[in-house]
Order: sequence, then structure tokens, then C-alpha cells
Amino acid sequence: MKIYTKKGDDKKTDIIGGRVYKDDIIIECLGAIDELAVAIMAASHHQKDSGLKDELLELVGKLRSLSGALLGKDGEITAESVSRVENKIDYYQAKIAPLTDFVLPGETLSGNSLHAARVVARRLERRIVAYSRQAEVASAVIAYVNRLSDLLFVMARYAEEKHV
Repeated sequence: MKIYTKKGDDKKTDIIGGRVYKDDIIIECLGAIDELAVAIMAASHHQKDSGLKDELLELVGKLRSLSGALLGKDGEITAESVSRVENKIDYYQAKIAPLTDFVLPGETLSGNSLHAARVVARRLERRIVAYSRQAEVASAVIAYVNRLSDLLFVMARYAEEKHV
């Protein structure tokens, strides 16, 4: 089977519900989710803490659900999903010193890779907010993406502070 189909030569791609132009905002969102998955996977390779690494791998798996939610699959990302991320934020935040100053990312490779994933998560959030201005996006999806970048921030601080 060949990898190329030539179907995209007309500047369109397939999604659930039909074909759209490759620069459609939903494609931007799905592409940003893919970028975030790659960034989180890359960050996971720099982690010494096996618990943190496992959390990152779990997040990557959940990003498939996020794609589904944007494409209209009900129940993919819920208030419960948001609560689970908030609990993880609280868990890591309890393990690090209170924030007293501006954080300069990059003290360690493990922390820097998590900060890199965080900025991709912020770009994803901006794309989803733009998409939500023209299409219905569940409030849980917006909250979930917002919390993802917060989680990656505290994970980065944890990795840098604990040198894990």
C-alpha cells in the first residue's frame, strides 16, 4: 500500500463529516494536538522519574480523546477529565516550593522539554479558542486544554527543582 493517495492535491483533507481545506481552523486544532503529543512524548524521554514519565504517556493517550471531542464525539472530554488534570496539578504543586518569581525555563533538559510542551499546549489553546468562535466546543474541552498547560508548567518546575 502506498502512503500517498493524491487526494490532498486538491488542497483538502478528510475529517469526520466530510472534506475541508487543509488550512481550516479544525485542521489547525488537530495539527496542534498532534504537535503537542509529539512534544510530550519527546519530554517523556528526558524524565528520570518513572511516575512523571507515566503521567506524560497517559496525557498523550488522552489527546486522542481531545481530537474526538473537537470532532463532535460526546463524552470524550468531560468535567471529570478536567478534575483529573486539576488533581495532578495539585499533586505536583504540593511537591515543589511556592512560586515567588518569574520562571526561566531551561535549567535542566527534563524541565526545558516540559516547558517546550507547555508552549505547544498554549498554542493549541489559542487555536481551539479561535475554532470555538465559529463552532460549538464543549466548555470542558476549553477548560481541559487550559489545565494541560498548567499541568505541564508544574511538571516542568517539579523536574527542574527535583532534578528528576
